[in-house]
Amino acid sequence: MTYKKNTIQEVPMPPLGAMLKAYFKQNRTRKGSLAKVMGKSSNSVMRYQRQNNFSCSILWELSLGLNHNFFADLAAQLPQDFTTKAPDPTLPLQERLAELEEQNKLLNAKLETLMAVLRKG
Repeated sequence: MTYKKNTIQEVPMPPLGAMLKAYFKQNRTRKGSLAKVMGKSSNSVMRYQRQNNFSCSILWELSLGLNHNFFADLAAQLPQDFTTKAPDPTLPLQERLAELEEQNKLLNAKLETLMAVLRKG
C-alpha cells in the first residue's frame, strides 16, 4: 500500500455542520421533528449545524433520521482515485446498456436485411 505525502492536508474534511445546515435549508427540515425522531433535544440538533465535525454515530443518526446518506455526500468529495469496498452502483446500468447496445446492433442488422429484401421485390 502506498501513501501520498500530505494527502490529509491537501484534502481537508468538509465542515459537517455547514453540510447539515445546507441540507436543512434546502429541504426545509423541521429540526424539532428531527430531534424527536433522534431522541435528542432541539438544541442538540441546532448545535450540530454549528460544528465543523462530529462523530460518525451522530452522522449515522442524522442520516437515518432524515433518510439521507450523508456518508455518500462525504465520499463524493474524496478524490476519484481513492479505493472503496462499496459495490459500484452504476454496474447494473452499465450491464443493461451493453445489453441494449447489442440488441440495437441485431435490430439494425435485421432492418438492413429487410430493406434489402424490399428493394429486390
